[in-house]
Amino acid sequence: MIALIDMDLVCFRCAASAESDDLGIAIYRMNELLDQILEKTGATAFHAYLTGEDNFRKQIYPEYKANRTQPKPVHLEACRHYAIKEMNAEAEYGLEADDLLGINQTEDTIICSLDKDLLQIPGKHFQWAINGNGWSKDDTFIEQDEADANYHFYKQCLMGDPSDNIKGIPKIGPKTAEKMLAGIFAEQDLFDTVRKAYNNDEEFLKNARCLWILRSDRKDYLEKFNKLAGITTHKILRPETKWEGNPIDLGKDWDEDRIDVIGQNGNIGYTDADIQEQV
Repeated sequence: MIALIDMDLVCFRCAASAESDDLGIAIYRMNELLDQILEKTGATAFHAYLTGEDNFRKQIYPEYKANRTQPKPVHLEACRHYAIKEMNAEAEYGLEADDLLGINQTEDTIICSLDKDLLQIPGKHFQWAINGNGWSKDDTFIEQDEADANYHFYKQCLMGDPSDNIKGIPKIGPKTAEKMLAGIFAEQDLFDTVRKAYNNDEEFLKNARCLWILRSDRKDYLEKFNKLAGITTHKILRPETKWEGNPIDLGKDWDEDRIDVIGQNGNIGYTDADIQEQV
């Protein structure tokens, strides 16, 4: 089993926990948490992923994550550098860590993260134990099949994601979304229900493309939308020009759980300028 590590969250949580301590404390906690994850999952190897510079979702929706204005932990940048240099963490231009986790998920991997958004990715998931003031959550193992993953995604489309500044449909929260999708299992039926609720394809597509996490085929949600909507003229995205640069330079767009780091594998960012009509 190979553990796929959400290194954005590992770095952020360990840096935040050492806000009043030396950098060495944050780095010690990074290594400790990684060791615990590997032990609990029984993984024999791991791949760690960070978010790359120039998130393609900001080309779709410029206000994506624009609400993230809180100061970042003082050791966060140094933890990112450490993850790349000492833990071989990978980042890719234009993509979030979530995308790299989704792209690399297989039958032989387990995604290790606290981010519930990732439950739209089929396969094995591990959420490590956390606690706060008067509450705690134990280690959790989840196995998502295709139907569960699709349900999670379309439920998100209805609700939106306030933490990412994605509005969803007004007045629809988790309970209303669950009622609307109750008893619906086929993806076509889920899509039709959500599309009807939006009554606005442009808004639905914008939100869905921002919420969709890339899979092994690296396809944007736009192609799936066109297929499910019965549109025969497809808009597709093509990769941007290959980027050359220093793989450990940190990017400019920081947010609290997806800190942008320039990619080292080169280049699959997407922009609306790259959309072209093909029959």
